[in-house]
Amino acid sequence: MNCLKKPVSKVVRKFKYTEKFPLRSSLSGITGVGFLMETKLNKKEYIVRQLARTKHKKYEQYVVTRIINLINDFDIKFITQQYVSRPEGRALTDLFFPQLSIHVEVDEPHHKSCVDDDSIREADIVNATSHEIIRVDVGKSIEEINSDIDAIVQKVEAKVYQLKEAGRFVEWDIDAEFKSEIYIKKGYIDIADDVKFRKIKDACNCFGYSYKGFQKGWVIHPNEENTAIWFPRLNPIAEKAPKGGEWDNRISQNEEIITTSHLTDYDKNEKILNDIKNHKYKPPKRVVFVRVKGNLGIILYRFRGLYELSIDESLARGVETWIRVANRVKTYPNS
Repeated sequence: MNCLKKPVSKVVRKFKYTEKFPLRSSLSGITGVGFLMETKLNKKEYIVRQLARTKHKKYEQYVVTRIINLINDFDIKFITQQYVSRPEGRALTDLFFPQLSIHVEVDEPHHKSCVDDDSIREADIVNATSHEIIRVDVGKSIEEINSDIDAIVQKVEAKVYQLKEAGRFVEWDIDAEFKSEIYIKKGYIDIADDVKFRKIKDACNCFGYSYKGFQKGWVIHPNEENTAIWFPRLNPIAEKAPKGGEWDNRISQNEEIITTSHLTDYDKNEKILNDIKNHKYKPPKRVVFVRVKGNLGIILYRFRGLYELSIDESLARGVETWIRVANRVKTYPNS
């Protein structure tokens, strides 16, 4: 399990970023990322590639592969080395079952000295994601480790059974998980459902469009007034401009706030602030799909919610500021 350093808060250009809402500079690899290459791959390739990510950690490899082999259910998706968010930064869980909201952490012997820090991190993850974290201490005997693994397998199977009984278990379909039709039929998109798309057009088509291809950074919502659909690329390094973009887009650690400003055109930034002050900025709402990089290197557009322009925060910070107002948005059939 890797403990990543806390991102350093930094004043960028002439705009203010307050400690009240510390900002994270990247969302790469956060929560529940699937895998589908341009060349169509099946579950076998996905599973092999996920398990290969554990090869440099012998205890993690043993625990993860044993769990997956004992579960032996190709309807259950799993992700190895999954990033998760927490208030003070990011963490990396060793095994994640996105359909079940269950994480497995492998506590290796050299982590014994940071048990307290790990316990704090565990609580933070639960508070941030409402997911369950199960820990395996590989400092124990092999018999005890296997007993813990058996308990995890039983918990996973019990959770699947519970969801099936309630009619809420969705079998893993590697060919369909990025398609808009799923969410159009469902009638909504919710953060809790781990929603992401491989292509911008598929996200747009959830709201009434029938695009065959679309690569712009935003588009007007065809069915809701004063709303746009936005696909921001977040600035990965605070001191440098993001590749292929002139905008510095940032999201807070709790993902409740997004700020955006032009990196070089200060006149444009001043004009935007004036428009905000005079209530002329349109549209004031944005359905946001953040561009992220999955743990197998795939670019995805992950749903982050509905955000609304905050006049007060924008003027107080000196930068265009958006506040999340909803975790769920309505979808519409294609026109």
